[in-house]
Amino acid sequence: MKEISRSKIDYRIVEIAQSSPSTEVEATVILNVPPSEDVLKSFENVKVEKVFNFMQTIKIRGKAKDVLSIASKDFVTYIMLDEIIVKSEEWI
Repeated sequence: MKEISRSKIDYRIVEIAQSSPSTEVEATVILNVPPSEDVLKSFENVKVEKVFNFMQTIKIRGKAKDVLSIASKDFVTYIMLDEIIVKSEEWI
């Protein structure tokens, strides 16, 4: 991953993506543009959970590797980990 992209993403998401890329995470994405229809459509590999227009922020959910790939987009300022989603069967 490019160093510029790495500075735009929470180090915990990077660690999760390296050790278990298919782990599902929930994250907050801070944008440098308003979350328009075109911007939201560009998040094709993840699910957009909530949109906060006034804060230029969206909440997303998806596989760690897909969340990691979003950091390369020009309009993304920072991606912060909110939650790691674990299915209960994985612990049994």
